[in-house]
Amino acid sequence: MPVGPTARMAVLQRQAHSRSSLAKNRIRRIPVMALAASTLIISPASSFGQSGKVKLNETAFAYAKELIRQGHVVCDKKNAWADHHPVAEEENEFIRAHGFVEYGIWHLGIDETHAEATKARYKFPFGDFKNVHRCGLLAVKSRAHQFGYADIEKAATQLIEIINSKKENQPGAEHRLPVCASSGVASLKRQTSWSGGL
Repeated sequence: MPVGPTARMAVLQRQAHSRSSLAKNRIRRIPVMALAASTLIISPASSFGQSGKVKLNETAFAYAKELIRQGHVVCDKKNAWADHHPVAEEENEFIRAHGFVEYGIWHLGIDETHAEATKARYKFPFGDFKNVHRCGLLAVKSRAHQFGYADIEKAATQLIEIINSKKENQPGAEHRLPVCASSGVASLKRQTSWSGGL
């Protein structure tokens, strides 16, 4: 059946109208997609600490200085923290044995938006529940700088300087490696109890 000019015109008008609606919908979607993309990009940074609620844990800072003074330090390389930090199982075992107060003094940051008896409250770990790790402090310094926590970055820098000055003040330091505590990274398979606070 041949289609007359009026029927052809009607079909063309419907196609033009549907294309125009699609174009309008695409234009409407652009701001929505831009908003969604910016939210996804910004979210990881803000979830860690851009809220400004993470502050220096003064108790942990003093505790770290005391541990360093007593020689409970592991003088490791910059990128060793990935291998030396406690894993979740070790953290949970430590919390079960010692509670959140003891857990908290191993972290230079406190996020006040989280409840006291939660792991999420404590940020910027620097040790393995036995020793202060130089690599942990280097990681804290880097992350604190990245997220704009100047007080935590400054505290980590001071602790690193204390460790470095102790290394330099060792007799014969220019001829030998620094004397530091052994790693102390504990595995639940090797160790069933944690040493208490010092």
